[in-house]
Amino acid sequence: MPSDRHWSGELNLDAARTQGPSGGGSGLASFLMGDVSRFERYVSNALDASETQNRLFFFAQDQWRVTSKLTVNYGLRWETYRPQRVNAPGNGGFLNMETGEALVAGRDGVGLDLNVKTSNKLFAPRLGIAYQLIPKTVIRTGYGRGFNLGVFGSIFGHNVTQNLPILGIQSVQPANNFDAVFMLNNGPQPLDSASILAAQRKGPNGKNILPNGVTAFVITNPIRFPTVDAWNFTIQRQLSSTSSAEVAYVGTKGTHTFAGIGGDYNPNQADINGFGTTTTNQRKPFFKKFGWSQNLRYYGSDASNNYHSVQMRFDKRFSGGFNVMSHHTFSKNIDFDGTYYPRDAKPARGISNNNRAHVFFLASLYELPFGKGRAHLANAPKALDFLVGGWQMNGTWSYMSDQPFTPSYRDCNADRDTGWCRPNLVGDFTVNNPGQFGWFRTAAAPLTANGQTDGPWQLPQRGRFGTVGRNAIVGPAFGQLDMSFFKTFRFNERHSVQFRAEAFNFTNHTNLANPNACVDCPGVAEHIFGAFPSYVPRQWQMALKYAF
Repeated sequence: MPSDRHWSGELNLDAARTQGPSGGGSGLASFLMGDVSRFERYVSNALDASETQNRLFFFAQDQWRVTSKLTVNYGLRWETYRPQRVNAPGNGGFLNMETGEALVAGRDGVGLDLNVKTSNKLFAPRLGIAYQLIPKTVIRTGYGRGFNLGVFGSIFGHNVTQNLPILGIQSVQPANNFDAVFMLNNGPQPLDSASILAAQRKGPNGKNILPNGVTAFVITNPIRFPTVDAWNFTIQRQLSSTSSAEVAYVGTKGTHTFAGIGGDYNPNQADINGFGTTTTNQRKPFFKKFGWSQNLRYYGSDASNNYHSVQMRFDKRFSGGFNVMSHHTFSKNIDFDGTYYPRDAKPARGISNNNRAHVFFLASLYELPFGKGRAHLANAPKALDFLVGGWQMNGTWSYMSDQPFTPSYRDCNADRDTGWCRPNLVGDFTVNNPGQFGWFRTAAAPLTANGQTDGPWQLPQRGRFGTVGRNAIVGPAFGQLDMSFFKTFRFNERHSVQFRAEAFNFTNHTNLANPNACVDCPGVAEHIFGAFPSYVPRQWQMALKYAF
């Protein structure tokens, strides 16, 4: 029983319903009028539908020591994923987006696997080479391919037992973004997932066309598998008997990946071209073909991504029980966002939402030089050694550079009903000493006329996306110091107690979230109102551990 949409229904009351010629509007005002902008819910009476999928994995691997300095590791993996099958006729469905027909498992020549094809050519080679250049320097390099199972629904689940005739995903969308789909006092049209297909017209192959207002999960046929190619080149060097360094280039290339992070996108998204002269529905590709106004959920696995990085590591063991380990990564991650991807992938490509150009990690361990066997107070009385000897202090400092975000503007609903909400960038948005109440340059007042310029921002023309790129601005960096203090009180050889005091965010440094991305919203533009999601104020925790 899926829970993505509430079975009682989810009402959306949008500001666009009550906006004026220059934008504005309020969702609360739409609610007070009783005008529902969009409606979605799940409807089903089936409780026994399920799917299974057989997967077979074979691999061979070998290691060849070519010389005393050169070792080669190589292998090959073969993966086979059979099409998923439902447990009985009628317990699953599949949408053919070419013909618009809804196929039902086990009926009218459709198998329990819904006639989906798979690939038997999923070969994943891997190669690793280690070479000792000189006694204290080793070179390592490697390459490998893997197949990502993705998210639930991309190659298994969702897309058969959560379609008609088992599950009806009612999705009622307006003809225009300012229209209502029904009044609250009237409610939505009823939907019977078991019978609605039979009432639809037939397609070219004699199957019923998917009805308007019902969303379908769709995968490719044949199945398209997300693929990752990864490689690295590393030089490791022993600098001394107590220190070592490492420099590596690490890269990955994703093929047949997701656009965005959700796994699916809506191939029936309206095109921006024609906004203002045609309805939203008229600009949806499947409305023209089959009369569908609803969203579809397509696991296309047809995007790509790439990651490149330089990774450096340095370890040092000092005298007196002091050790340091450090790691620095300089990287760039590029992918596609799913916002307008099915209509135009170019503005969807950019720096990944989770990209951080620099990540630095420093960890240290220090055994304090006091007490028996240490540099200071080595001959201290037993009682004094019991209190001050054997302390250990550990510290971990983490630093991550800023995360990017995409600027938006206040009244974009008046200029577009689909895709991006981006202004034009016509100047320099940077400020000196960005902070919580001023992270980037904004407009002095709301932009109200198309073509109006204020500061570095310009209101785009209606039916056009602004020129500022995806994730064009970066927000605050993240830094945190964690500390811990250990002390073991040893009573005799058999009994001891360890005291632990751990401090998270020891300096109580506030890590801010990204600012409000709106460039012309009075009172909130460029301001930061929250903390980083994983931020915690300084926290102490203490514990005693008894060993016997």
